[in-house]
Amino acid sequence: MITIRKATINDLPAIKELNKQIFINNPKYDNDAVEDFAHTPQGEKYFKEAIRSKKGCFLIAEENEQMIGYANGEEKEASYRKSKYFEIDNLGVILEKKKQGIGKKILNAITNWAKKKGFQKIYLNCYVKNEKALNFYRSNGYSEIDICLEKKISE
Repeated sequence: MITIRKATINDLPAIKELNKQIFINNPKYDNDAVEDFAHTPQGEKYFKEAIRSKKGCFLIAEENEQMIGYANGEEKEASYRKSKYFEIDNLGVILEKKKQGIGKKILNAITNWAKKKGFQKIYLNCYVKNEKALNFYRSNGYSEIDICLEKKISE
């Protein structure tokens, strides 16, 4: 049975390992991404702050007490928009458990949390070449509102 619960600071070592498993393909979408970010000092700081955030939520999906996925996010500063936004920073499930509805359960749980906290819209970023993730989000009611562009200006 899949359970979803809030993360605690005691989960940090396992979350870092989980992150490494879930986002193993990110370098093929972004060659500028820091390899194994979760295990860097900056990654450690990011995850500690995300778990402790008063303006955010960090949820873990477990099966038989084993972490198999997670989502986290927090309030997005969007003063130029009318609605109050929640931004999902990360959402993923380990490879062996994909296509079993677990991602949808996590997405629904974090959406329900955001709704209870008074957020009106959810924002997230996804690599444009990550078609599987894009299709997942589209099938769950998300649609494109902008496109982020970048340009390399130095070596």
